[in-house]
Amino acid sequence: MDHDKKRKKPSQTRLAFALATYFATNVLAQTVPATEPVAGKMPSKESKDGKERELKQVNVTGDRDRERCYQPGLTNIGKTQQLPRDIPQSVTVVPESLMHDRSVDTFREALRNVPSITFNAGEGGRIGDNITLRGFSVVGDLYLDGIRDIAQYNRETFNAEQIEVLRGSSSMLYGRGSTGGIINQVSKSPTVGDRTLIGLTLGQYNYARATVDTNQVVGENMSVRVNAMRTKSDSFRDDVKTDRTGVAPSVRWGIGTANDFQISHYHLQYNDIPDYGVPYFNGKPLDVPINRFYGLADVNYQRDKADISTLTYVHQFDAQSNIRSVIRAAEYHRDLWAVAPRLAGTPTVITDTTLINRQRQARGGDENTLTTQTDYNTKFAAWGLKHQILLGAELVREDAERWNYAQATGVNNPATMVGNPNSRPALASNYFSSVIRTGEVSYTADTVGLYGQETLELTPQWKLVFGARFDNFKANYERAAPAGPLDRTDRVWSTRAGALYQPDDFATYYAAYGTSFNPSGDLYALDDRGANTPPEKNRNIEIGAKWEMFDGNLSLRTALFRSEKTNERNTDLSVSVAENLLSGKRHTNGIEIEAAGRITPNWEVFAGAARMSARIDNATGQQANTLGKIPINTPEYTVSLWSVYKVTESWRIGAGLEAVGKRYGNATDTNEVPAYTRSDWMVSYEKNAYAVRLNILNAFDKKIYEGVYQGHVVPGTARTTQVTFEYKFF
Repeated sequence: MDHDKKRKKPSQTRLAFALATYFATNVLAQTVPATEPVAGKMPSKESKDGKERELKQVNVTGDRDRERCYQPGLTNIGKTQQLPRDIPQSVTVVPESLMHDRSVDTFREALRNVPSITFNAGEGGRIGDNITLRGFSVVGDLYLDGIRDIAQYNRETFNAEQIEVLRGSSSMLYGRGSTGGIINQVSKSPTVGDRTLIGLTLGQYNYARATVDTNQVVGENMSVRVNAMRTKSDSFRDDVKTDRTGVAPSVRWGIGTANDFQISHYHLQYNDIPDYGVPYFNGKPLDVPINRFYGLADVNYQRDKADISTLTYVHQFDAQSNIRSVIRAAEYHRDLWAVAPRLAGTPTVITDTTLINRQRQARGGDENTLTTQTDYNTKFAAWGLKHQILLGAELVREDAERWNYAQATGVNNPATMVGNPNSRPALASNYFSSVIRTGEVSYTADTVGLYGQETLELTPQWKLVFGARFDNFKANYERAAPAGPLDRTDRVWSTRAGALYQPDDFATYYAAYGTSFNPSGDLYALDDRGANTPPEKNRNIEIGAKWEMFDGNLSLRTALFRSEKTNERNTDLSVSVAENLLSGKRHTNGIEIEAAGRITPNWEVFAGAARMSARIDNATGQQANTLGKIPINTPEYTVSLWSVYKVTESWRIGAGLEAVGKRYGNATDTNEVPAYTRSDWMVSYEKNAYAVRLNILNAFDKKIYEGVYQGHVVPGTARTTQVTFEYKFF
């Protein structure tokens, strides 16, 4: 890169100081008394008949039975603390108790519990979690505690309190992106009370995982919490490995007072041997033994690291009004050297000697974000109506450096054979010494977002929700000469509207409409045409119902939806135009149903199903052959069921299944990934402070394919047995 011509960037120190000053102005509010809910007691809410009733949520300490509940409680996914029944959109909350029972150790594994979600394989320039929701990619719609976490890495669950999925267009709340929805990770936070939980999990394929979660009171209204993790494992796939380390310390003071502060840091790093699965043959995954690996065991690696520091301040003016401000600085590093297997030529018959080329996938990057976000919430009565107001502002600076790795001419990965995938072949003498960085680019974006929302209670039964957000998104992209720099600025309004009918405390019926946008440069890349192309526009239309059943112990919801991209980017390289054609259009229609909570005091369930019908409605140029096709990785159905029964005070048994319909791995629907069903089992014993749990994943050892990409597909786990030992200190 020509460093003399490189654009000078603003000082991170000056920017941090400016944001800190902005943040600090929110601390000048007058201090007033406030209280935190007492452990073990639910907060109350005025019901339709004017009486107080108990709600199903609060951060309760010292109540083990409550911790195990799968039923969703209060959530901030709508930027206002509320029950999911008061949000006029589909919401799924995956609680820590469910992740614990299913022995979930990654973000991706936790999302198996959510209908409408499927997983993409790595590649196509992507590293890390790559997820599709309602047929639309959400790689740019991943959040951590309400702040965008766009970096490319494989997320963990050791510090996750819950994972929230808000479906449909949500740019009014979160800015750019969110065609199919957003996924938010909620971090564990210090609470009142001393408690420590130590866990050790051992299993097949040399799986070993140790975790610690300790919360200690260190002063009046002050606590410290530390979560830590170490995981090492081989795989049912030959030579595939993972080696992960994570630690997340946090300190919180002013708990239960008018001024609540928290400082936290999250560190995750791993050194894995990545797996790009098997290629397609005749439009189906290559039929070989599930363990067969076509990579290079002594060469391939994925070394990623995330460091995220956060300062949060909440001021409670009174019982009806509060302001929450957050500053976050995040740094991410990624480094990949992997193999994507491809059949050599176009064979018509597969034998053990059929050649497979090892396509090099080698790239790296550094990404940094600095974010400040402030939300003001208040409730009041005026003009004979009840109002709930949300006002917010967000400032974001994003910097990214990315590159590819290349080797000297003639230095390539050696080919292998279908039936004899030697993972440690002889390599060229200059294989490592010839590696150079190439294709270096840098990216900087500044976002200013301002938003407001009103929830208007017309009567005790009827509420209207409406809001708008304005985003100023400016991206700059630098490339080595002679390509030169590019820039793009978009100023976009996003809207949200909904109506709720709640005839009583146990039923909600709603209709909702929302918009979102995807600008060029959204995912840290621009090209010559994209720099001149306006944003794609999206919208979500949804009607649904939410019920509280079995005396409020089970939450049930259903929704009919249409998620639609109205002007998708299309390219036509045969035509000389300065910008991409916004001539594409596609949609997903669907129905979802979910249940979470208790059917009886001893019977817990978390279940969901979705039926989707997705199509490309309009396509031109290079994409003309996709017209009428089903979008990539969008099955007709997804089903997830998990149920646990408490047999005695100490013994619990659980079982579940996951079913996913046929998907296509390319835009022309010629690479087909078969449907699958997976079953998991669990048995646990707990006595006083000790617990032992047995988990069996894919109990019937089905051969399944999960990660989908147009050139390859990655198998899901073979049958795996794990045993977890836990000890609690109180």
